[in-house]
Amino acid sequence: MALPKVYDWRRVRAALELLAESFPAEFSNWVLIGGGACWFYRESLDKANDPDFRVPPVSAEDEIHWLSKDVDFMGLMEAEATELLQAPFNAESHTISFKGLEVDFLEEGFRLAPELAQAARREVRTSDFIFYVVDPAVLYSEKCALITKKDRPQDRLHQMLLREYLKYEFRADVENLHALEPSNWIASVRTVKTADLTFFEQDERLQHRLIPAMAALTAPEFRAIKHWAKHHLPGYSE
Repeated sequence: MALPKVYDWRRVRAALELLAESFPAEFSNWVLIGGGACWFYRESLDKANDPDFRVPPVSAEDEIHWLSKDVDFMGLMEAEATELLQAPFNAESHTISFKGLEVDFLEEGFRLAPELAQAARREVRTSDFIFYVVDPAVLYSEKCALITKKDRPQDRLHQMLLREYLKYEFRADVENLHALEPSNWIASVRTVKTADLTFFEQDERLQHRLIPAMAALTAPEFRAIKHWAKHHLPGYSE
């Protein structure tokens, strides 16, 4: 069955707002994953306007593959979701229809599990509602695993986008000393490197942006980050 395609963040956001309004008590326990989460990071990267790390160009032919359903979450089991949304689960599309939306609740991914999604979620505050999105490093890890198991064009598009977003975020975090949380930064880079061993070796732009930022981390609380860079960031030495 052909599913409706969503081509922009505005419509994903509208879907989230509808669900937040319809299920105010339950929605705060749902974590946005999949193509909708990738759209969020795509929009975030575009707004960052970084000179080096930008949204990768996507052809019109590829764009139609970006989403296979309106929104995907973790936070409910299939039986719980069908009861709450008062609609049957469609095994063919792997979705539940709700007020014109095709909604999926994933119980288990290749590396992504409900407990991990909850632990690694980020709060996003809009002017109208709050939602939670899975951490980009965790989502990238899942996409890397998916690509080894399946050959779906959307996963490669998502992986490509998340790769650029993570490069931007790793650099931006290191340069923002007042907000930098060393333990969180180390956890994220380790998650990414475990999923993609050559991530920090593939792009000289990333190395050239990170190396001088690392040199500026002189406070003792950043020692673990510098130690990581010494062993895993090509071209860096203390």
